[in-house]
Amino acid sequence: MADPQPQVQPYAFDLGHLLLSDPNPLTTAPTTASPTDKEALLAARAQLCAQALINQLLTACSIQRSPEGDLHIKLPDPTTQLPREKPVPKEKEKTKWDKFAEKKGIKAKRKDGKLAFDEVSGEWKAKYGYQGKASAGAAAGGVGEDWLVEVDEKAEKAEREGADGGKKAKKQKKGRTTQDSRAD
Repeated sequence: MADPQPQVQPYAFDLGHLLLSDPNPLTTAPTTASPTDKEALLAARAQLCAQALINQLLTACSIQRSPEGDLHIKLPDPTTQLPREKPVPKEKEKTKWDKFAEKKGIKAKRKDGKLAFDEVSGEWKAKYGYQGKASAGAAAGGVGEDWLVEVDEKAEKAEREGADGGKKAKKQKKGRTTQDSRAD
C-alpha cells in the first residue's frame, strides 16, 4: 500500500549518524482499517525514508575504492548531538593535602623505573628480584658478573697448612662470653 499523502516537509538528514528525520505526520488509516493495512502503511513509509537516505548518501558523499576492490563511502561529521546516558562527571573536590601541596609547590615524587634495558638479550628486565638484571648471571644459568675472582695466595697457603682462618679466635671469644654469663 503506497503512502497516499505526498511529502509536505523535506526530510532532515544527518549522514554522519546515518539518520533521517521525517517531520511529516503519518496519515491515519480509518479506524475500520485492519492491522495489516496499518503495517503496510508503516512499511511503505519506512521504505520511502530508506530510499531517500541511500540516495542522499550516494549523491552527497564521496565513494572510494580500496586496494582490495571494496567500495567505501566517506561519511561527513555528525551534526546531531546525541544525548549522554549519564551526566557529565563533576570535578573532584581537592583534599586539604592537595590544596596545601599546591600552595607550597610540593609535587609527587616520580618513581625510579623498575625496568632496565639489557643490551645482551635486547629486552627490558626488572632491575632487581626474580629474573632481574642484577641476578641475570647465575640465576639464568649463565655466567654471573663475578666470573673471575682474585685469590689471595697467603690465605690459600694458610688454609692448606691447616690454619683455621679465625675460627679458633671466634671459639675462644664465645667461650669467654659464656663464662662471664655463668659468673653472674
